[in-house]
Amino acid sequence: MRPKSALDRLEKKLDSRSEESAPKERSSLSQHRNKASEEWQSSPASASRPRRRRLRVLDMVFIIAVVFFIIAGIFASVTFFSGNNIVSTRNVSIAIDGPNEIRAGDTLSLNIAVTNHNSVPMELTDLVVEFPDGTRSEVDVSVALPRIRESVGTIEPGQSISKNVRAVLFGTANTNAEVKVSVEYRVPSSNAIFFSEEKYVVPISQSPASITVDALDEVVSGQETVLSVTVTSNVSEKLPGMMLVAEYPPGFSFVSSTPEPVSGSSAWKFGDIEAGGSRKVTIRGRFSGEDGDERVVHFTAGTQNPNDEEAIAAPLATGDASLFVAKPFISAALALGGDIVSEYVANRGAQVRGDIRWTNNLPSRVQDVEIEVKLNGAILDRNNTSADRGFYRSSDNTILFSKESDPRLADVAPGASGVSSFSFASLPLNLGEFRNPEIDISVTVKARRISETSVPENLESNASATVLVSTDLALASSATSLSGPVPPKADVETVYSITWLVTNSVNAVANASVTASLPSYVRWIGNETPNGSEVSFNQVGGVVSWNIGDIGAGESRNVTFQVGVTPSLSQVNRAPTIISDQRVYGFDRFTRRQIERTSSSLDTSSGVPQSQGIVVP
Repeated sequence: MRPKSALDRLEKKLDSRSEESAPKERSSLSQHRNKASEEWQSSPASASRPRRRRLRVLDMVFIIAVVFFIIAGIFASVTFFSGNNIVSTRNVSIAIDGPNEIRAGDTLSLNIAVTNHNSVPMELTDLVVEFPDGTRSEVDVSVALPRIRESVGTIEPGQSISKNVRAVLFGTANTNAEVKVSVEYRVPSSNAIFFSEEKYVVPISQSPASITVDALDEVVSGQETVLSVTVTSNVSEKLPGMMLVAEYPPGFSFVSSTPEPVSGSSAWKFGDIEAGGSRKVTIRGRFSGEDGDERVVHFTAGTQNPNDEEAIAAPLATGDASLFVAKPFISAALALGGDIVSEYVANRGAQVRGDIRWTNNLPSRVQDVEIEVKLNGAILDRNNTSADRGFYRSSDNTILFSKESDPRLADVAPGASGVSSFSFASLPLNLGEFRNPEIDISVTVKARRISETSVPENLESNASATVLVSTDLALASSATSLSGPVPPKADVETVYSITWLVTNSVNAVANASVTASLPSYVRWIGNETPNGSEVSFNQVGGVVSWNIGDIGAGESRNVTFQVGVTPSLSQVNRAPTIISDQRVYGFDRFTRRQIERTSSSLDTSSGVPQSQGIVVP
């Protein structure tokens, strides 16, 4: 039971009826006087000192915090804007060292240095080098090399690695080849791939091939014309997989070409072009346009794109044919040997046929047409020049066609045409020596047109061409018995000495050579003279080759070698062949044409009485 408190006891006492309340003694309060101060007094120093000390500590903490955050902000800003943060592609430098220029077809060597300026290592690093189209492998130029990827592993902070890459570049002269060098890498604790790139540009100073376009400067609208395109190798190695692509202007109509295009009318495959060799394409077509319009045909030569037989992967040479379309009153096209060309190559003393096709291009008639052909050249055979329906005036080497000799020229209807023919030749070999001989031909067509006002009007048109006389590169051969039975005897060897004599007439010849074949029963001995002659024998096919080199105009070369002939019983009463298929080759420097001549085979009866060359049992 809870004890009773004083309050409970008081309450009980007040409620009780039996107990009287005893009076309580009261006492009076004592007086206490406090005199109030008449002015304010300052608080004791001992009471305010703890509070001020706490305020100073908080102020110092706040100031230190502010200073810390300011310094941290400045440091973060400097670190961010200066690129010195942990990982940045700007902190990876790629230095490329290579030549200032390069010839197409030469090997490009690049030294590549990669430096890691980051504060963390570059892991799983790959070096990627991308080459321009048409780049080939240094090991095998027939293999395309679009790019190289090489793993260089880990590059530590501050470390540099160097690599050398090599490739064969192709391209046209006076263009730039661009090589892209890139680095791909990862950093620790990250799956992201970082990428840095640098470009290297090198000018191509010389092309391994060149294009020569032989075409008229002016063509008649709608009239067939000829474009002769020659692709020549300028390098000492073969050019693999070459082709030619033409881009025709508006208004051109393709007629034909020699050789035929791959498909369509604008792409030709050459295959491999040997060192110093060339390939030629002759295109026939028509240009249409207004008088004075210019037409440009663009040609590109290079290696074939393996994915497109009509496209070029690496252009090596370009060339343009710029022609002006003309519409003369009466056109004259000069054809030599059946071809409309500006240059024609003929053999010494050979007859050359010339045809002049004239056409009236006006909507009105023309009258009194005169055609004048002038022949200029010291090598012209004036006694062997003639004209069909024309007159040869030998005093000035001029052929005239007029209405007196050809009535067709008196009055030519609109659109009418015809052909006037002539022939000429160069002097034969026994009538003098000439250096770089040529015959210039110029054609002038004159006529009289009656205008709408009935006033006579004289008009004129021109055409020209040059005949280049090629050198007479000849091969003479002979056979002389040295040992063994004569006449030859079956199953017994007779040794013969073979002599080759190569002569050259009027023009210098480059890269001259002779080839021939030996039958299976003929043994190669050699012993060639003079010593040092470049004569070789290939047992595969039995081919004898003689590399002569350059031969000047009027010069000759000779060589002698030995072979052994062992006739079979099946050749009794016959004269077996000793050497066959004898050919001499060379490049005429004046006519810029490859020449080839043949010589008859030699047998055991060559140079001796018939009875001395017949095989006996």
